[in-house]
Amino acid sequence: MKVFINVGTDKRVIGYGSTRGNASDVEITVEDNHEFLNNPFIYKFISGNLVKDTGYQQEQIEQKNEMENKPTEIQILQEENTDLKLALAEMAEKMEIEKINMMLVVAELAENINGGV
Repeated sequence: MKVFINVGTDKRVIGYGSTRGNASDVEITVEDNHEFLNNPFIYKFISGNLVKDTGYQQEQIEQKNEMENKPTEIQILQEENTDLKLALAEMAEKMEIEKINMMLVVAELAENINGGV
């Protein structure tokens, strides 16, 4: 199969097509089942040959996995919301304890004022 490729300064394939898109495109022939047709950007064009850059391919796989495993903005906001709810619940509990303690102190003070009745 005839394919036209565009090669960057680092010799990496940066574009391809079935027709020439730029004057600088290089015409190559690949088998119909060549991996290049499924994943052309992991190849470099060196000395007239396509060379698979497995290191670059691995980097791309790792970046893709990081992106897929990265929490979404909604997930981050949901987690922050949960954290805020927990913090508010803790504050409310502390305030309730302080309120009860204050009521006990007031009751004790009132008892002392009334002569220990």
